[in-house]
Amino acid sequence: MLATLRSPRYLGLFASMIVLALGCSLAGTWQIFRYQEKHSANHHLRVDDRDHPQDVTAVLGTASKPTSNGHLQQFRHVTATGTYLAADQTLLRGQTINDDIGYVVLTPLQTKSGVLLVARGFVKQTAAAATSPTVPAAPTGTVTVTARLEPSDVKPDRFGTLPGSQVDTVDPSRQARHIGAPVWNAYAELLDNQPGTTGLTVIPNPDLSNPAGGAEEPQHLAYIFQWYLFALLALAAPFIMAAAENRREDDDESAPAHDPSDTPVRSARSSRKTSLDDRLAGKI
Repeated sequence: MLATLRSPRYLGLFASMIVLALGCSLAGTWQIFRYQEKHSANHHLRVDDRDHPQDVTAVLGTASKPTSNGHLQQFRHVTATGTYLAADQTLLRGQTINDDIGYVVLTPLQTKSGVLLVARGFVKQTAAAATSPTVPAAPTGTVTVTARLEPSDVKPDRFGTLPGSQVDTVDPSRQARHIGAPVWNAYAELLDNQPGTTGLTVIPNPDLSNPAGGAEEPQHLAYIFQWYLFALLALAAPFIMAAAENRREDDDESAPAHDPSDTPVRSARSSRKTSLDDRLAGKI
């Protein structure tokens, strides 16, 4: 087999398989990094969801001098005390909860440290999108709420170009200009039984099985195994092919040699069989 492996065509095959194995190994290594990133992101989000609620200023800083935009604090539970600005309430359209299409009610909460956009809950769409639904009023007076942080959107909310007080995104910068006060660059979803949820569908808790989204952690592990297995198969391919080729050559060498003296005998037998067939058919 060594002589076969040293032949030029197998040396070329070796080179090709080494390149292929390197590519597969790089893909497997990349999947290791992807798995580590996904595991870290999921762990961080799960920890944030379980953390004891803190005052919003301790998590994000003040609205005028924020220390975070909320992306690293997604799912963190925060508390805030202030009054709802019902006149500046908007409806985030195109939302789906429990297979119902409707709106998330966004009501700004004025606190001593700035304005926090609060998603009070969900209301189902009952008519055409050009008509905004009736929304239960926010409580008046000072309230203290506990909510779950979410990062804001980067796209404009199109406020003023949509029917009523509807918006396409959560846009704190536009809200700040409209309200005339600093607004945190994140928003908060009220938890169940909080002031402001009465009459609305509470926004469900996030699915923590794979909160970071995308491929799940077991999938990345499967990809790692797959790519390294492909690399091993590529390296083994020349040896498997050479062994198979040698077995075929050995089988050919061990086959019995052809005996020319058998040919007349077979021809005579064939002639007798043909003559017998003709007689039985009435041709002779």
